[in-house]
Amino acid sequence: MSKERQLARAERERLAAERAAAAAAARQRAAAVRARKERRSLLWRRIRIWQHGAGFRRNRERWGALAALAMCVLLTVFVVTRSIEDVLGTALVLLVAAPVLVLLIVNRSRP
Repeated sequence: MSKERQLARAERERLAAERAAAAAAARQRAAAVRARKERRSLLWRRIRIWQHGAGFRRNRERWGALAALAMCVLLTVFVVTRSIEDVLGTALVLLVAAPVLVLLIVNRSRP
């Protein structure tokens, strides 16, 4: 091979290596941008959920009212019957009925 061909080949290989390095750097920058956007999106969603409230925090008063009502029912059952078995039975009924009440509250709060 002549010296000119060797130089041309070396130049082509150097340019190919530079292009490969530039493409890898571009892919890395694009991945970093996507990761930043995803983190920003997740943070935005988390902030929006916190601002609008979710679950217990949003319905704190309703949950408190339900808990107070349940305690009043249990206390009334105990005062009237003086039987811990009746109180436990009532508590069991309340535990079964609580999910129904929660579903009613959730469905009612949606527009």
